[in-house]
Amino acid sequence: MPLSSRSPLTTAGLVLLTTLTGCGGCDPPQRERPKAAAATASATVPAPPPRPPSRTLVDVVRALPGCDIDHRGPLLDLGTSAMIGRYGWGEGKPAGVTAVEHDGSTWARVTDRKLTVNFTLTDASPIFVAARVVGNGAKSAQVLLDDQPLGTLTFTREQIKIATTGTTTLPVDAGIHALTLHFFGRNRDQDSLADVDWIRVGVPDDSAMTYGPPTLRDLVAPAAAIGGVPHRSLALRAPGSVRCTVRVPEGAILRASVGVQGTGEGDAEIRVLRDGKKPESLSVLHLESGDHAAWTEVEVPLIAYAHEVIALELRATQASRGGRILFGDPMVTVTAPPPPPAPAARAVVIVVLDGVERAELPPWNAAPTPGLPALSDLAATATIFDQHRAPSPLVSAVVASLLTGLPPSALGLSDAAARVPADLTTIAGVARDASVRTAMFTGVPHTFRAFGFAQAWERFVEFAPSSGDPATAPLDSAAAWITEVARASSESRLLTVIHARGGHPPWDMTLKEMSTAVPTDYTGMVEPRTAAQLISKLRRGRHAATNVNDADRQRIRSLEQIALAGQDRALGAVITALKTQNLWDTTLLIVTGDGSSGVGALFAEAGELKEPLSEPTLMLPLYIHFPTGIYAGKRISQPTSVVDLANEALGALSLGFSKQATGRDISRAAGGIDEGAAPQIASLDSRYSARWGTLVLEGRYPAPPDLCDLAVDPTCAFNRREKMPIAAGALFRSIIAEQLGSRVPASAREPATIDQDTAAALMVWGAQ
Repeated sequence: MPLSSRSPLTTAGLVLLTTLTGCGGCDPPQRERPKAAAATASATVPAPPPRPPSRTLVDVVRALPGCDIDHRGPLLDLGTSAMIGRYGWGEGKPAGVTAVEHDGSTWARVTDRKLTVNFTLTDASPIFVAARVVGNGAKSAQVLLDDQPLGTLTFTREQIKIATTGTTTLPVDAGIHALTLHFFGRNRDQDSLADVDWIRVGVPDDSAMTYGPPTLRDLVAPAAAIGGVPHRSLALRAPGSVRCTVRVPEGAILRASVGVQGTGEGDAEIRVLRDGKKPESLSVLHLESGDHAAWTEVEVPLIAYAHEVIALELRATQASRGGRILFGDPMVTVTAPPPPPAPAARAVVIVVLDGVERAELPPWNAAPTPGLPALSDLAATATIFDQHRAPSPLVSAVVASLLTGLPPSALGLSDAAARVPADLTTIAGVARDASVRTAMFTGVPHTFRAFGFAQAWERFVEFAPSSGDPATAPLDSAAAWITEVARASSESRLLTVIHARGGHPPWDMTLKEMSTAVPTDYTGMVEPRTAAQLISKLRRGRHAATNVNDADRQRIRSLEQIALAGQDRALGAVITALKTQNLWDTTLLIVTGDGSSGVGALFAEAGELKEPLSEPTLMLPLYIHFPTGIYAGKRISQPTSVVDLANEALGALSLGFSKQATGRDISRAAGGIDEGAAPQIASLDSRYSARWGTLVLEGRYPAPPDLCDLAVDPTCAFNRREKMPIAAGALFRSIIAEQLGSRVPASAREPATIDQDTAAALMVWGAQ
């Protein structure tokens, strides 16, 4: 679906995002109540069962800008969407690069002295660098390979020229490399130094043929026909290839129609490349042209690579002079039976717990939790999602994404002092327009009215931690409201969001509960009502983790657990209200977190602060009770994100966003459909973290990022970026695509106006 007008998705960003999601433009999920089977007349021959529908995961032609293109060496098509995520490790396109047109082709106009691009070599080889350039202010450019001099390109003023360096004497290692052009010449008043069409990292060969650059414009044949049958095709000169990186779901198949264009014969090959392993050939084809030529249909199962990140390579190995190898409509598809119809809901209840860590909750704590009976029951009877991830460590950004279905970059929520823009559509607005009763109850100051969270709700109530209201007030009030709405009308549909304190201080507890806290002889400075301010002060200190002793840590955790037990009892009361009003079987109940903002996130067991974009911080609990109890007791390993919850909430009410939302359908994932093709991306100011299966890429612009594989290195102690260039490059490009496709300008950020009451609530919360 397109984003709202506030965060337009660029064509380039949309193309690359479609590569990863496989559903750019998906319709809102539609929910239907199960229908009775229709009566059928008897027949002598039963009809064959219908073939399960296939879903396109990657359309290679549409995905081409995000793929690696090679013809006698890697080629970089400057000025086009093929450069997304390839300008070094920087955030998007450099300020000194703009797109210009020359004879119908898109070039890059360079005004900065330095231009850095990344490229990937799959095999070690000597290389040279060539570029098609119009010299303007610059007469030459020194070429640096990984900061080491490689040669010089000389230009001709206002004339198109292909400039070339000499070939390296030693082979360059396989992997990701940085290529820098340092321009020399005059640059007055930011005039152009040079216009660059393409850069080729050439691999020496014996070919005497004139080099034809495989630019985006040159590669795509929209209606190439063989035997009178047209296909939208990739047209590759030999030797050449296109490599697209995907994470393979269960049941994936690569499909393509392959042929040769022109006269003579040709050879094609389909390969799989994996980091650290030798290439594997999946299909080798010999093709012939002529009067009786026809497409060769190829279907290659990818079952051997399920859940892995691989590069699919379509290769033109050999072709007659002037001929091209055609790959018609190449796609990675998934064929799977559809899950049972997702039942419609009368009530949608979303509970967001602040101050909780997933590792402390059932079933992730892998131990009985008698103090949390409501959550323990959900762990056994609801659907559990094990790969649910936050898009930001900021509480306000997480909840705003849940309400809008948009990533934080599209909301302008780059810091805790920003507010949700008033012109965005939320699930509350969509539900209200459909005559659904709506209410939000919050006890977390970051989602108070001052931060833009009150808009479109029929009832919005905030309970300040400085007011003396009990910590369970948001949950208690929601239970009362549900009862009130249900009793008023047996037909009313309702939507409520409850942002509860969870385990976050200040803690509200009785003297009897305090007497059970450990250590029993504690005489330190940690007190329930002032703990948030104390922890905040300690955290801001230069030696935050060492400013508390073991007794303080033990006390903090004990008080947190007591407080969380009270929240659990209030959650149980909400569930009881739904059951009492005969709503439970028609309720979608979502219980999740807003980021690991609990005290455990402030002080780890070893006394070290956790990084804001670390996996323990970003991984959230997610329990979902679907209407009728469908999928009860299942644990889902498919990746999900907070933005998915907005689609799920509206879909359960048979509603959907008309102009925004980017999430996937969680109920399909619960039913066994792999919806997790795209990386899970989180960001905070100049930092980012993207997870794709077990791989995590984390970094800060413009420094090179770190890549780890959680399957073999759960603590991310080792950087595998250089050993896994295929995955690292694809993950970084996906991050830049999302940022370019959704980020609002910094000038569009709306600051929150903090009134006196909100300021007092934030102070008691430890946020000021």
